[in-house]
Amino acid sequence: MSKLYFRYGTMGSTKTLNLLTTAYNFEERNINFICLKPSVDNRDGADIIKSRVGIERKCEVVKPDTNVFELIRNKNYTLMEDKFLKIEWVLVDEAQFFTEKQIDQLAKAVDILDINIMCYGLRTDFQSHLFPGSQRLFELADNIEEVKASCSCGRKTSINARIDADGNVITTGEQVLIGGNDKYIAMCRKCWYKRIQESKNPKLF
Repeated sequence: MSKLYFRYGTMGSTKTLNLLTTAYNFEERNINFICLKPSVDNRDGADIIKSRVGIERKCEVVKPDTNVFELIRNKNYTLMEDKFLKIEWVLVDEAQFFTEKQIDQLAKAVDILDINIMCYGLRTDFQSHLFPGSQRLFELADNIEEVKASCSCGRKTSINARIDADGNVITTGEQVLIGGNDKYIAMCRKCWYKRIQESKNPKLF
């Protein structure tokens, strides 16, 4: 029976590396799959999934108005026509940026097309609030697992803290701001609280 999986973790917790390693293993075992990522994440190119260690691969791009079920069904139909095979897995990077409707469409693809879908993404934003896509995955996923990482203090990271150019923690702004180590630091909740209080303009608490 096919399932919808959600693997979540903070930034730098090797989520994307796990996806790319899984994709490599699928290729080695001749398992048919496709990779997806949202168009908003264009740091490494519109159709490239790239980990922090430098590994990358091409992928299908999902725009906010893309019907993900139709995209997967059409790709599956093409594979069946060309090679009489079907897609067995879909690997999704940065799934938190998918809309709630698109997460519903992923679940529909699992149930109707009998395809396993593995989503990787963040649980919460820089204010510790759930992303809509992540919330819907928590509601619908058959299997949920945390990809753990350690804070500089040794505790488990749980917050994707946004920082300014001077390293101060930022607690206001738009939910989505694409960036890497120049804009975010993963840390535990205790360290996050402390850094907010040390910042020049703490506004969250």
